[in-house]
Amino acid sequence: MFPGLRLGAGDLSYPKVNRKILVIEIWGIGDLMFSTSLLQEALREGDEVHLLAKEYAQALLRPTFPNLRFISFDAPWTKYRGKYQLWRWKWAQLCSLVLRLRRERYDAVVSVRNDPRDHLIMKLIGARERIGFPRLKSQVFLTHPLTPHTPPQHKVEDWREIGTVLGLDGIAHSAPRLDRGVSFSPRIESALAGVNKPILCIHMGARISVRRWPEAFFKATIERLRAEFDFHLVLIPDQDGFGSTLETAADTVFTDLTLSEMMDALSRSDLLLCNDSGPGHVAAACGRPTIALFGPSNDILFRPWGSHHKIVIRDICWWRPCADYCRFAEPYCMTRLLPADVWPEIREHIHHLIAQGIVPAGLLKTSASPRNLAP
Repeated sequence: MFPGLRLGAGDLSYPKVNRKILVIEIWGIGDLMFSTSLLQEALREGDEVHLLAKEYAQALLRPTFPNLRFISFDAPWTKYRGKYQLWRWKWAQLCSLVLRLRRERYDAVVSVRNDPRDHLIMKLIGARERIGFPRLKSQVFLTHPLTPHTPPQHKVEDWREIGTVLGLDGIAHSAPRLDRGVSFSPRIESALAGVNKPILCIHMGARISVRRWPEAFFKATIERLRAEFDFHLVLIPDQDGFGSTLETAADTVFTDLTLSEMMDALSRSDLLLCNDSGPGHVAAACGRPTIALFGPSNDILFRPWGSHHKIVIRDICWWRPCADYCRFAEPYCMTRLLPADVWPEIREHIHHLIAQGIVPAGLLKTSASPRNLAP
């Protein structure tokens, strides 16, 4: 056992000593944002914190957390397709990683994912304390298996629960966070320097295509937004070109952004409209209000964290949530999520943000006619 570990009824907590902690978060950008709720508190306590994550984690997190140590790993079981083709896994690389992590002699290793593969890695590297949510009897790999919640709770709440076991003082109220302004980009600064209107950003991307709202639906929504609100529209098409047909409707278009440039663009926006995607979680972590269109994902687990954000979702398909593996030729949960049906709640939420002072009052047209104000 870790020296000084206190065990009580319903309470596991560590004493206040400097520890060496490995955090495993090898999944998507949104998952990475959720993990910052724990990372910031562990670093604040003075712990030496290492993060096992995909390569892009450094670009996203280092500006905010310069003391965080990064270990890059693209786990084969996190791929969307072909994750079970074991003969294609880079076994030599995986074994080398395990040996490297064993040499670090971690006091504790944690993972929020209820994935036995994560838990096996935790066991193999020999950390003295291994904390996570077991599945398929993976509690045999953990020293502190936490009880999965039924119904499930948001991933941020899972990170808070792990932080409670670690004895992190501020974890109960910790939320995903990225510092605004630390990813300054001359390109973004030059493009937006003269803008004197509130900035509405639309990010068209999503890592998985079934999460994308159709371009025509975004276009119809932009027309409704233009009729009632006054803003500078920043459009960010996806890297594969999805959304490029809307470029003529935008005031500024950013293509081929680096992660640092994307963070800078999002952090300068007064409001983001997007799909269920990593950029939506980045904006939310930067404190930017976000309206996200959800389809196949489980919004209870993966919605943008915070009270200023809005998810637009309908249970159109009885298989939803389907973890992105759609059973049909098209994702009906997105293609039948019609602009006319969702516009009233998008409009209402924007008015709420204006009334609360969360977005600038200048977003609302002072000369809007009754016709334009109608849903």
